[in-house]
Amino acid sequence: MRPTRAKGLLAAGIVTVLGGLPAATASAATAGPAGEAPGVLRVDGWDPACSDAATGTAAKPFCSVTAAAAAALPGQTVEVARSSFDSGTVVTKSGEPGRPITIKGAAGGTAATGGDVRLSGVHDVVVESMHAREIQVTGSDRVTVVRTDAFGIKVTDSPGTTLTNNTVADGCTAGIELAGGSSGSNLFNNLVRNHFSPTAPYNCPNPAGAEIVVSALSAKDTRAGSNTVAPYWTSFSNGTPYLWAGTAHATPESLAAATDGRAGTRDHVLPRWQDGNAANSEVVDSADENAPGFVPAAHPADDPDRPNLGTGLGYHDRGASERQEPITTAQLTADHQRAPYGTEITLTATTGMEAYHWPTSVMSYRYDFGDGTPAVTSGSRSVKHTYTRAGTFEANVTVDTGGGQPFTGRYGVQVQSTVPGPLTARATVQQVVPDQFDTSDAPPLGVRVDPSSTSSPWQVAKVVLDYGDGTPAVTRNTLDPVVHGYASPGDYTVTVTVTDTAGRTSTTAHPFRAAYAPTGFLRTQPYRLADTREDANLDLTGGREVPFTLPTGSAPGANGVPGNVSTVVLNVTVTEATEDTHLTVWPTGQTRPTTSNVNVAAGRTSSNLVTVPIGDAKRISTVLNAGRAEVIVDVVGFYRPNGGDLFTPLSPNRLVDTRDSAALGPAETRAVKVAGVGGVPADATSVVLNLTSTGTTVDTHLKVYPGGGTKPVSSNLNPEPGKDKSNQVVVPVGPDGTVDVYNNAGSTHVVLDVFGYYAPNGRARFTPTVPVRLTDTRDTPFAKPGPDSTTVVGGIPAGARAAVLNVTSTNTTEDSYLTVHAHGAPRPGTSNLNLLAGRTVPNHVTTPVGADGKVDVYNHVGSTDIVADLFGWFTDARPQG
Repeated sequence: MRPTRAKGLLAAGIVTVLGGLPAATASAATAGPAGEAPGVLRVDGWDPACSDAATGTAAKPFCSVTAAAAAALPGQTVEVARSSFDSGTVVTKSGEPGRPITIKGAAGGTAATGGDVRLSGVHDVVVESMHAREIQVTGSDRVTVVRTDAFGIKVTDSPGTTLTNNTVADGCTAGIELAGGSSGSNLFNNLVRNHFSPTAPYNCPNPAGAEIVVSALSAKDTRAGSNTVAPYWTSFSNGTPYLWAGTAHATPESLAAATDGRAGTRDHVLPRWQDGNAANSEVVDSADENAPGFVPAAHPADDPDRPNLGTGLGYHDRGASERQEPITTAQLTADHQRAPYGTEITLTATTGMEAYHWPTSVMSYRYDFGDGTPAVTSGSRSVKHTYTRAGTFEANVTVDTGGGQPFTGRYGVQVQSTVPGPLTARATVQQVVPDQFDTSDAPPLGVRVDPSSTSSPWQVAKVVLDYGDGTPAVTRNTLDPVVHGYASPGDYTVTVTVTDTAGRTSTTAHPFRAAYAPTGFLRTQPYRLADTREDANLDLTGGREVPFTLPTGSAPGANGVPGNVSTVVLNVTVTEATEDTHLTVWPTGQTRPTTSNVNVAAGRTSSNLVTVPIGDAKRISTVLNAGRAEVIVDVVGFYRPNGGDLFTPLSPNRLVDTRDSAALGPAETRAVKVAGVGGVPADATSVVLNLTSTGTTVDTHLKVYPGGGTKPVSSNLNPEPGKDKSNQVVVPVGPDGTVDVYNNAGSTHVVLDVFGYYAPNGRARFTPTVPVRLTDTRDTPFAKPGPDSTTVVGGIPAGARAAVLNVTSTNTTEDSYLTVHAHGAPRPGTSNLNLLAGRTVPNHVTTPVGADGKVDVYNHVGSTDIVADLFGWFTDARPQG
C-alpha cells in the first residue's frame, strides 16, 4: 500500500481504518431491532436522539460507549459511529469463549479520541478500530485489542492478551507494556513510537524509556513479532526499543536470541524521525496475516513500489492504518454545463492520482444534482440526469472508498439549465485606453472585443474573432473579452462568429477606427538608445530599414519604456554622411511615410527632435534616403494615455540671448531661469524650447538639461562656424527652476525661446499621428515663398490648440529664418528655423494653432520652399474658462 506522501513513518493524515472490518471472532447472530444488523448496539454521541437509556438502534443510539458496553451481551458488537469519551470508557461486561463482546468503530464513523478505554476484570472482549488516549487492561483474560490508535497500551495481570496491528504513538509512557503476570500474550504487527510529542518533544520525563516493555512474569509464553519500533534517539544516546524480562535489547536480533525466537522475529527498529521510502518500506506490505487476532483491512491494495514481505496476501500493512492514499480530490464535470432544460446531461466524477491505489470495484459515487431531486449512488463514474426547469444548479459528488472516509468534492460543477431559444452573437467593440493606474501594457492602437452579451441556451463551444487587418483570426472557447493591437491607424471591421455545443453558428460585425488616444507627457532624464558608431551590426545605408528597440523599463528614466506609453520623443543626430541625404523615422510595422526628420549635408552633422509613435515590439524604424551615415538616438521623453503632464502652449517668448551678454566658452555651463519667466509658471515640470546657436567659432555641441542635474551623454545641437543652427528641445525643469546650457568647445552664442510647458495642471493632451504632409510649396504652381512672406498651413484637426510639426526649408537662396505661429495671431519676435543658402534645414516645431486649424510660416529674406509635416496635435484636456 502506498504511504501518504510527505509524511513520516507513523505520520497522521493517512486513512485510518475505523470500521468496516470483520470482527476478530465470529459474532453470534443475535436478532436486533427491525432493519438493524443482528447483534449490534449503536453509539452516536452527536445524534440529538441519543440516550444512555436507549435501545442502541440507529434511531435511538446510546450516547456513550460505557453505557452501550454495559448493555451488551456475549456475541454482540457495540458499534461506535461518533462519540466523545474524554472522561473515559469503562468496560465491565464479559463475553464468552467464541462469543466475545466487541467494541468497534463503525464504518464511515470517526470514533472520537480523548479518554482512556479501561477494561477491568473482564474476559472475551475485543476492542477494534478505536481511538483512545490509553488502553488499560487490568485483571482480565482473553482480551484482544486490534487496529486501534492510542498513546499507550498497558496490560496488567491479564494473561492471554492479544495486541495486533495497533499504532501506539506520541505518548510519554512505554508504548506497549505487559506488567505483572500477563503471560501467554501476543504482540504482532504493531507500530510503536512513544516518549515523544510533536508539539513538545522534550516534555516526557523519561524520553529514553523503552517502547515495548514486558515484565519477567509476563514474558512466560508470550510471543511477539512483525512489530516496527521507533525509539526516541537523541544525539547523545540511542533509544531503547525493548525491555524484556528486565533486560534491554537494542536490536530485534538480540531480542530473538534471548527468547529463542519467540519475540523479535521480522521486527524492524529504526530512528523515529526517519521517513521517506526507506522507512515506509518497513511498514508497507509487510504484515503477518497469520498473527493471532489479525483482522484484515477492508480494502488492502498492493503497492507496486514495494516488495510483498508479509504473509498471506503479502501486502497488508503493519499498524492500525492501511496506508492507502486517501481520496483528497474529487471533481465533477458535465458534458453540457449550459443546455436547455429537458436535455440529458452526463456528469462524470474524477479523483486524483491516489485513486490508482484503490480497487475500483469498491469505490462508489453519490451524486447530488442540486435541483432537489433525490441523490443517486452508483458504482459508475458517470451518471445521466435531466433538469426539468430553468436555473443554475450546483451538482457535486461524494466518493466513498468503503474504508470509512468518504470524500465530497470541494468544488462541484455548475450546470445552467436554460430556456430553449436561438443563438445570437453580440459584441461590444471599443478602443483600449488604459486608466491612470493600469500597469498592464496595452497596445497603443488597441481594440477590446467583448462578446459576453452573446445569448444561447447552449454552452458556447467556439468563438472566432477576425479583426479585419489581415492577421490570422483568433479562435477561443470562451466569451471572455479579448484585446488586439493594430499595427497602423485605420478603419477596420471586427467580425465575431460564435458556435454553441448544439452546432449552431451566429455572426456579428462591427466597424472600428484604430487611432491614437490623447496622451500626457512623461519626462525623463535623457538616455542614449543607440549609436551606430559603436555597433558594427547597425549599418545605415540608403534604402535599408534599421529598427531600434526601446528596452523595457519600469518608469521614466529607467532606460526603458514605461508601461502603456504610445509615443516616444527622441533627439536624433545624423553624422558622417557620405552625401547629402535625409533620415526618416516611423513606427516599426507601419508603412514608411514620405516625410523626413533629419536632413544632413555630406560630411556634416545635423540633429532634430523627433516625436514618433512606438511600433510593434517596442521598436521605431529608421531609413536613410541615400549614401551612408551614422546615427545617434537619444530618448528625451514619452507620451502616455491617461497619464503624465499636460501641455500649455505659449506665444513664443525669448528667455535668453547671449549676444546681449557674453558667448558660452569652451566647457562652460550657464544656468537659464525658466520657471516664472516668459509665461512659464513656477510648477512647470518641463519646458519646450527652441535652441539656436550663432557666432560659433569651432565645431561643437550644446547640451540642455535640468538645472543642477547631471550632464547627459546626449547633445541637442551641433553648431558649426559661420552657420546659424537651431533645434527644438524638451527638457525637465531643475529644482531651482532653471535649465543648464553646456557648450563643449570654442565659443558660441545661444538663443533660447520658450514655446510652451508641461505641468500636472496644464491645459492639453497630445494626440500622436503617423506623419501627415500638410504643405510642400514645391508642389504648388505658385512661386516659392519670397522675402517677408507668410505661408498659411492648414489641415490640422479642428479643436487643436497646438500642433507638433516638422518644418523643412529647401531650395533656399539666402541665409534667413522662419517663424511659425498661430494663424491670425501677431508674429512673435522669435524664430524656429535658421535657413542656410543652398542647404536643406529641418526643425521640430511645437506651435500654437489658430482657431481655424491653421498656422502661419513667415520667411524673413530671400526665397525658400517650405515643407510642413504633422506629427500630432494638442487638444484641451478640460473645459477652459
